[in-house]
Amino acid sequence: MKRIILLFWLWSCVISGYGQKGTLDGYLNDMQAFYHMDGVGWLWENQLHNRLNLDLYPTEWMKISIEGRTRFLQGNTFSGFPGYAEFSGKDAGWIDLTYSHGNSYNEKIGYLFTSKADRLYTEFSAGNFVGTVGRQRINWGQTFVWNPNDIFNTYSYFDVDYPERPGSDAIRLQYYTGMTSNLELAAKIDSANRITAAGYFRFNALGYDFQFIGGILEEEDLVLGAGWSGHIVNTSFRGELSYFHRMDTFTDTTGHILVSAGLDHHFENNLWLRTELLYSGFAKALDIHSFLQLFSTDMNIRNIGFTTWSIFSSISYPVTPLINLSLAGMYYPEWRGFYLGPSIDFSLSDNLSATLIIQEFSAELEDFSGITSRQNTFIGYGRIKWSF
Repeated sequence: MKRIILLFWLWSCVISGYGQKGTLDGYLNDMQAFYHMDGVGWLWENQLHNRLNLDLYPTEWMKISIEGRTRFLQGNTFSGFPGYAEFSGKDAGWIDLTYSHGNSYNEKIGYLFTSKADRLYTEFSAGNFVGTVGRQRINWGQTFVWNPNDIFNTYSYFDVDYPERPGSDAIRLQYYTGMTSNLELAAKIDSANRITAAGYFRFNALGYDFQFIGGILEEEDLVLGAGWSGHIVNTSFRGELSYFHRMDTFTDTTGHILVSAGLDHHFENNLWLRTELLYSGFAKALDIHSFLQLFSTDMNIRNIGFTTWSIFSSISYPVTPLINLSLAGMYYPEWRGFYLGPSIDFSLSDNLSATLIIQEFSAELEDFSGITSRQNTFIGYGRIKWSF
């Protein structure tokens, strides 16, 4: 039934968009990655990644968007990370819009071909009203690294090759009550047929944008949240908080809180400084024993913070118009751990770029036998990207 609905929608898109104006863009990149993890050793992987974004405009009040990513991965990560192929080719949406095929060249090296539509929606507009139906990104976040208000499309900061972020199979209704205010209602359904639904109200007061949300998460938790963004003198100040309470234990006083807040400042010489803090009431229940778990765990709003407190800072500076340097870091007090992420971007031409990224993780983690030891993980990326 789901696929019949999808085929009918696609056919309608072709008919309604035929002969009408539209846009097509995307990119093609090749990225080489090297991993070193305690107890695993050195691993490598090459990823060829193509993205296509097609927007059709059959009428002035309708937009049809079809976007997706196709990747071919090969390396020995498939043997080093159990379940890596299944995780990489998984579709969390109500309709499975992912095709994956993988196999092994030998006992150590394998490959995976996967193609996924992460945007597949129709948008209708009439005056101050906008309605969107289909797979789409619903972004209610205000902060940069961690987004307690973003209950529909949680993503990982450490995913360096997915700037578009995932989408949800959802219905979204927006009504703009003014230049800086709007009301929204949104509901999504996932692959387990669980519904997440919420309302959103955004307005401006005292020079700040404020927002409030309320709804249910995966038919399990009641969610109430708020967020803000504005300036302290000439420094941006933004934050989010959300409260989660199990619906089946609603009479209890137990709940979980997520709070993030951050500052960022952009200097006249284009130096950019940013810092952010996260408190996670879910962290103690995550039971993380190794960094390997972080590579094989589905991202959701409950596990955006690995420890109760997390601290982030970054600095970015364009040393020339064609070269940008950045350094990001995180500190995890409970683990006595840290993350370091230096990177350098080269603009080779108008539509060609090169990037080098390093990710270094180190923390004192307790294994399943109760022994605490320091674990270290190194990841290095090299990427060439052509945009069109």
